Amino acid sequence: MKGAVASGHHLTTDAAIEILDRGGTAFDALVAAGFAATVTEPTLTSLGGGGFCLVHRADRRETVLYDFFVNTPGLGQDLTKKPQLIPVDLQFRSTLQRFYIGPGSVAVPGMLRGLLDCYTGLCNMDIDDIIAPAIRYLNEGVTLTAQQCYQLQILRPILNFSSYGKEIFRPDRRGRIYNPLLKEFLSLRSISRWLDIFYGSGAKKLQEEMQKEGAWLNLRDMQRYETVKRAPLRCNYRGFEIITNPPPSSGGSLICAALGHMDRHEYSNLSFAERMLLRVRAMEEMIQLKASSAGTTHISIIDSRGNAASMTTSNGTGSGCFFPDTGIMLNNMMGEDDLHPEGFFTLPPGTRIGSMMSPTFIRKGDLIHAILGSGGSKRIRTAILQVISNLIDESMDVRDAVNFPRFHLDDKGVLQVEPGFPDEIIKRLEGDYTLNVWTEKDLYFGGVHTVTADFSGAGDPRRDGSFRRI
Repeated sequence: MKGAVASGHHLTTDAAIEILDRGGTAFDALVAAGFAATVTEPTLTSLGGGGFCLVHRADRRETVLYDFFVNTPGLGQDLTKKPQLIPVDLQFRSTLQRFYIGPGSVAVPGMLRGLLDCYTGLCNMDIDDIIAPAIRYLNEGVTLTAQQCYQLQILRPILNFSSYGKEIFRPDRRGRIYNPLLKEFLSLRSISRWLDIFYGSGAKKLQEEMQKEGAWLNLRDMQRYETVKRAPLRCNYRGFEIITNPPPSSGGSLICAALGHMDRHEYSNLSFAERMLLRVRAMEEMIQLKASSAGTTHISIIDSRGNAASMTTSNGTGSGCFFPDTGIMLNNMMGEDDLHPEGFFTLPPGTRIGSMMSPTFIRKGDLIHAILGSGGSKRIRTAILQVISNLIDESMDVRDAVNFPRFHLDDKGVLQVEPGFPDEIIKRLEGDYTLNVWTEKDLYFGGVHTVTADFSGAGDPRRDGSFRRI
């Protein structure tokens, strides 16, 4: 076996498998998949967004988190007048959620810088080989899945915000979408040119467009952006070590807090109904703390050398705005209310914004037992919590652990419930919570793409999950 990969699209997974098959490491495969995902999953991730990558280097026995999430903009700006945020209401199958878009919603993007820093710090293969799958997908076009058609329907007000968005998110007669400007950008095949266009001289044009709209993002913000390497957060749960995203992001802390609540109970003495109720009680612990990222995707990879990588990235729901002449949609993280609990535009410029994204390892002794993470906005924390519990507490195999139905206790105290739970569970929960029982599983409940040390794995079907090993 050369390795195993789980991601949110079969072409994203294929890109990583292609690199592993050519002798690349998990890190080579991860960066290839990261670039590919911006092509194959354009409603969830973008080079104009940000993310986190948790990596374990087997040769050094070292685990590090690369933080390339977004910064608040406005360095050197007059901040007396706050930018305009444009509200949009997005309708999921069973719930409505409000987001804010437009130029004022754009935070300083870190995704491109982060992928390239991961490449220079971790990878062995040539950048031309790593970028090849993404460019091939841009040449051929990406055929939309049923799930992506649903996402396009939900996000239509954002995707149609600009004329270029209307153009590239309108499928042709074969159901494929293309992004010619992104193809031109990536086809430069030059790290120095990419960085100069995005974070250097090319950002002058971005600043001009932002200033016309009263937005704060400017050249200085882009030039001063840096990836931060952090020591991961660690907590123990029933004899396993959970390794995840540390502060300033809150997702990992919330997951550890919830696991701490569950660990105080002797799980084996509880009935199935009591165990499910305990999970919901742990979610209440999370609500006391919190943070978010709307459109997100995740990639988990392990290789035969023992290297492991877990990367979650996001473009929010997207701002609807594009970086000039690149085909790269910019994020809307300044318009995500959960990322700004004290109110919009209250953080000083240059501040690394916290996130719910939580790339995670489960470790047992010296072995990375499982690699996981999730998209899903506010549901990331609860989705990961439940899969961890399924793997450790219920001793499920990885596919069952990912596919098992989920709960999510939302900010209004309503317990969102996927179909598939026995009536006895529903009746037990109805006594303590207001329930919204969904009629089908949905991307709302996250996408926990997971691989394990024995090269097993599962891509979460709620988000077009794809798993392969080679």
